[in-house]
Amino acid sequence: MGESARAAPPSPFPQSDTGIIPLIESLLWSFVHRPYVTLFMVFFAILSWLEQGWTRTLLWVLSSYLIALTAEWGSINHGILFGDYTYHYDALGHDLVIFGVPFFDTLSFSFLSYVSFSFAQFFMSPLSVHHGSFQRIASSSLRQSWPTILLGSFLMVVIDWVVDPIANLGEFWFLGKIYHYPNPGVHFGVTFANYCGWFVVALLTILVNRSIDRALLAREGGEPQLHPFRYKGLFAPLFWAGIVGFQLGVTWWVALSDQPGLDRERTLLQAVTGSYLVAPILVLAVIQWLKPCNRVA
Repeated sequence: MGESARAAPPSPFPQSDTGIIPLIESLLWSFVHRPYVTLFMVFFAILSWLEQGWTRTLLWVLSSYLIALTAEWGSINHGILFGDYTYHYDALGHDLVIFGVPFFDTLSFSFLSYVSFSFAQFFMSPLSVHHGSFQRIASSSLRQSWPTILLGSFLMVVIDWVVDPIANLGEFWFLGKIYHYPNPGVHFGVTFANYCGWFVVALLTILVNRSIDRALLAREGGEPQLHPFRYKGLFAPLFWAGIVGFQLGVTWWVALSDQPGLDRERTLLQAVTGSYLVAPILVLAVIQWLKPCNRVA
């Protein structure tokens, strides 16, 4: 990794003024000017509240944020876990940046990890579909099983197969050129180490929250009392599809635009291959929904 990527920012909060008011202003700026992150966080809060209640939701946000922050700090300073990359702090001047990492970026791991884990439960669970209701029957043993955990970790990596290549072209859309890889990888500039890091972060996040879930189940003496919602079983697959759909939409928009400096053919290939990666998973989700052997009374 180049020296610029190894150079740590001078303080945990690289803004010129580290008082509480400037930090709050930077936080608000990030939420207002990164509306897709804000919207996805709202959807995540609703989904997680419906599926596991507020206590587990807040603990998921806290644990996922700390795990992702540690991984990103290790990456920009030592190349671990996501490999070698560097942020452009001049492009992040208004964003809240903590220990050299944009807050909105690290916070995104909360909803990315949870929706992937919830989507994995959709694939692994029997379904209850009757009288206008669609429910996923996911017991604690199923949630805590290794197949569900590994599938959830993999599904988050699939999201990144779409997200990181287009984020790497941030100068051509409203994200901005906020980072780069000094040694670009073969997958549209994204390194293999980055994808391995995403899998590890997802796995650690789910495992930590499995331990939290077990502790809370022991204290509560059983499954938590959750709020009913008639179509709760469809929320996770639709949310996961919405995230990848949004990023694919941006990829196609950039690819079909005529912007100076854009490698249009390469970006079109990126859009096509990203669509090919996601399509089989969405088709399998529809089959999971439709096939009769998955139904329970």
